[in-house]
Amino acid sequence: MAPKPSTFTTLGTAGGPVPNPQRAQPAHVLMHGEEPILIDCGDGAVGQLIRAGVDYRSVNRVFLSHHHFDHIGGLFALLGVNMMTMRKTPLTIYGPPGTKAIVDGIVAASSGPNEIGFGVPGQALPKISDFVSVREITPTDTVTLDGLTVTCCENTHYRPEAELGTPGPLSLSLRFDLADRSVLFTGDTGPCKAVEALAKGVDLVIGEMMDIELIMGRIRAANPNQSAAHIAKIQTHISDHHITAEQLADLAEGAGASHVVATHLPPGVATPKTAPEYAARIQARFSGSVSISQDLESY
Repeated sequence: MAPKPSTFTTLGTAGGPVPNPQRAQPAHVLMHGEEPILIDCGDGAVGQLIRAGVDYRSVNRVFLSHHHFDHIGGLFALLGVNMMTMRKTPLTIYGPPGTKAIVDGIVAASSGPNEIGFGVPGQALPKISDFVSVREITPTDTVTLDGLTVTCCENTHYRPEAELGTPGPLSLSLRFDLADRSVLFTGDTGPCKAVEALAKGVDLVIGEMMDIELIMGRIRAANPNQSAAHIAKIQTHISDHHITAEQLADLAEGAGASHVVATHLPPGVATPKTAPEYAARIQARFSGSVSISQDLESY
């Protein structure tokens, strides 16, 4: 029997950290055969898994791109609900350095609920540390998982390209090479040659998209008394740490991808009314298929 085709489902397509009533916080699931692999774990990820028809107890591997709260806020719920439902099977979390400290903190914070259990005499819950392990990954690492190879690179979400590789926290872009296709997940990043290199030859690009002009217009309106120098500094930060529709198109075209999916969309960006405009901006520079994602869409 032929292996089941892989699917990538956008559980949460918001650009954080401010909650968005139209979109859940960042999280996605890649189906590798029958195995769901969770990619980022924003607030509400467990509920979104259920809405996507995926049992959270079947998730044995989680990959984190970086440690901004909108991408990890659902970890407490994921691990806690597995504890409360008596999980026995191992769960491995892969992420940049610092991931273990975060998980250790969740384990410590779960000691009270663990001791309480269900209030049934003689009944004990498993400790999160009994079933969870962490593997911290860096751009030199390759993760091989039974027909799936995961590689990564540091991107420019935390620091300029000239400073990549210097000490400090890492924000990663992730590449998944499966039997039937390859997928690049940009995570949060600015324009980055390392991401372009990682993307070469992939079939599907899942990439963040920022509308800098729209966001800066809101920032100016909300801060009328800010100096021009301060506003310029904010714009430089946003421009260096995120990518536009045109930059996402160029990344996918340069990779030779057949499909690009825009996600991590801040409030007001790519609404049902304006999504076609963003798709047209990408299509003007990219020869493949274009999707402006909504929550719970599969590709």
